[in-house]
Amino acid sequence: MALELLGLMSVAHDDVEPAAPGLSLVRERELGAVVRAAPAVAYDPQSDVWDYEQLLDALFARGAVFPAPPGLVFRNADTLRAWLEQNYVGLAEGLAFLSGRCESRVHVRPAPYTTEADEIATAAEEAADALRALRHGAVATVTLPDPQPPVLLSVAFLLKANEWAAFAESVSEQERRFPQLRFEQTGPWIPHDFVRLDLGV
Repeated sequence: MALELLGLMSVAHDDVEPAAPGLSLVRERELGAVVRAAPAVAYDPQSDVWDYEQLLDALFARGAVFPAPPGLVFRNADTLRAWLEQNYVGLAEGLAFLSGRCESRVHVRPAPYTTEADEIATAAEEAADALRALRHGAVATVTLPDPQPPVLLSVAFLLKANEWAAFAESVSEQERRFPQLRFEQTGPWIPHDFVRLDLGV
């Protein structure tokens, strides 16, 4: 039976199987690969992205998750274990990096009454200034490409989970500092923008 890898979690010897129906663990030392049955033939993972994200969110509620890209399928459990063993050090370090951390995305747009070209340009400069100030409260940041108007800038912030409230207050502070801007903070998310799974299978 082919297996789709959803993500990696840290497991202890007495851990139980994932709670979500249809999921199971393939273990390699302290790594647990969360998998589900998958077709052995090629398929379009985009057709199942919503379900994939829901399952990852359920896992993330239980602890750190190193997410796999949708549609990463292994022929069987032995093939997956061999890949886990081959890449164990890097995978374990990546999971340790994510432990106790989450992602927030902040999108900044101008106030609805900001319509003139020079006003938009000024708002974009102020958005950059506000997001630069927010970087001081993050472990790492990634500027997201190609924001869709009217969004001026979008940035992903890697945060310590226990500092979420303090970061949200910092976002509110920037809203007060720049009343002509509108801020949208989303999350907490799995830190998709800060890790990439090595697909050297």
